[in-house]
Amino acid sequence: MKRHRDDNGLPVSFLVASSADDLAEAVRELRLDESPFLGIDTETTGLDPIRCRVRLVQIAAPERSVLLADLFRIRTAEAREPLRRLLTGKAVKIFQNAAFDLAFLAGEELPVAPPLFDTMLAAQLAACGEDDGSHGLGALAARHLGVDLPKELGRSDWRTASLSSEQLCYAARDAAILLPLREALVALLRSKGLVGTAKLEFDCVFAIAEMHATGMPLSRERFDALRTTLEEEKAAALKVLRAALGALPRQGQLSLFDDGALVNPDSTKQLLEALRLRGGLPLTGTSRSDLEPFADHPAVKALLEYRKIAKAASAFGDAIAAHIHPVTGRLHSHYAQVRTPTGRLACAAPNIQQIPREARFRRCFAAPPGKRLVLADYSQIELRVAAEISGDTRMREAYRSGEDLHRVTASLVTGKAPEDVTKGERQLAKAINFGLIYAMGARGLQRYAQSTFGAAMTGGEAEHFRSRFFDAYSGIAAWHRKEAENPSAEVRTLSGRLRRIPPGEGLPGRLNTPVQGTAADILKEALGRLPAALSGTEARIVASVHDEILLEVPEEHATAAAEILSRTMEDAGARFLASVPVVAEAVVAESWAEK
Repeated sequence: MKRHRDDNGLPVSFLVASSADDLAEAVRELRLDESPFLGIDTETTGLDPIRCRVRLVQIAAPERSVLLADLFRIRTAEAREPLRRLLTGKAVKIFQNAAFDLAFLAGEELPVAPPLFDTMLAAQLAACGEDDGSHGLGALAARHLGVDLPKELGRSDWRTASLSSEQLCYAARDAAILLPLREALVALLRSKGLVGTAKLEFDCVFAIAEMHATGMPLSRERFDALRTTLEEEKAAALKVLRAALGALPRQGQLSLFDDGALVNPDSTKQLLEALRLRGGLPLTGTSRSDLEPFADHPAVKALLEYRKIAKAASAFGDAIAAHIHPVTGRLHSHYAQVRTPTGRLACAAPNIQQIPREARFRRCFAAPPGKRLVLADYSQIELRVAAEISGDTRMREAYRSGEDLHRVTASLVTGKAPEDVTKGERQLAKAINFGLIYAMGARGLQRYAQSTFGAAMTGGEAEHFRSRFFDAYSGIAAWHRKEAENPSAEVRTLSGRLRRIPPGEGLPGRLNTPVQGTAADILKEALGRLPAALSGTEARIVASVHDEILLEVPEEHATAAAEILSRTMEDAGARFLASVPVVAEAVVAESWAEK
């Protein structure tokens, strides 16, 4: 066991444990198991927890030297037992970007148990939706502690047989800085009333790490077949589009037999020229909002269809293929907890949340042999949250009595009895409900209904439906008026999550944040509870998509896991919604398409 001290920059002393005896002796000498707080960091050989390894685990406790455990030399489970005890003990474990470290430590069979504090999440949460700069460890140390913490060595080679003294000092400082950084951030969270929301985020980290490490299962056979089909559909749609647009005259055309140049569908300039020349359309742009008023024109219809298919071919086919893991054959997406202003989970590399709802796409995500997917989503969660926040009597009554709110709204705006509402009118009511709780205007409602739900309405109908909606749901109207008159730029979700609304967002932002943010809080509450609730079922959380959670479970435990998932999600909702019931419907399925 080697002792070191570095007084450059942030003064730090540390012990390097390179054997089982070193590790056991260091834990005893530093009395790490007696500390209520432990700053924990890892140095890894790369960013992929499946193909890369943990080189060092650094553990810091107040007023003690930092322990650096070299896992390249401490290899067996028995030798690592002192680390395991610390990571699963009662101390608050302080991490920076805990989901990253948890995924790597799980790969080393070193699980981490609550309680946990994540300095990155705490800082992001305390920013209240505003851009206050980077939330990397170096930036946080400078901003909250006035400490210069160089990060260049983080990209050095951690696979080398002998680590340099500079690397060891760097590793020790990263763990030691977490202790005072937590104190600064706790004070900030308390001053903004965000302690409860921070705990919600910290509890959720374990599920986030599990989703990334486990990955979403993918049937390569189904995916490859669909990708081929999409490319064929894209080529066919392009042929139809070019036929509808015709050809553009070539500059300096010399031959009477030259048919002109084919239109490039990705060129705004060429599209505008063709649509004006061949279609006689008075367009100034080719965005969806520009084109929608002319959606019945053959050329515009062909263009919109081509774009839809081309987007699917690219966003689904190419994006998914680029992220299929070479070892697992799965999609190990990265989830960001507090990157969006409302607290809704963000997803990337690839973005599972953007997979189209069509069955042909979702059936590509299938359980492997011997397993099943368990799928559950919240029923109309944002509308239920709006009913809770606004106190609207009619909306609350509908949910308490188990009525279909979309049918109720269709009945109220059309004047029909609920049993006489048609399928098309119910679809129209979906757009009305989801659009108008956020104060959408008549014109916006008209566009939203068509683009999102395929439901057409005239401008006059949109005005009429809007008026009837707010007459029927007077509590929603009163909530809108109250928020419109509220001079404060600060809004909170029902968990207490705070956001400062930028001036340009106006009323829709003031309404969307507490509703969508509370729905996000409810989902995160469920994710935070699930790892413990699912203990014994061998279930793994593989994905979360807005209001939906997906598990992969051995067949023999699937029914039990479905009951646990549904109950846990509903209990999480009941924590925040006191007057409106929360419903989460779970199914056992072979593929994602069955929900």
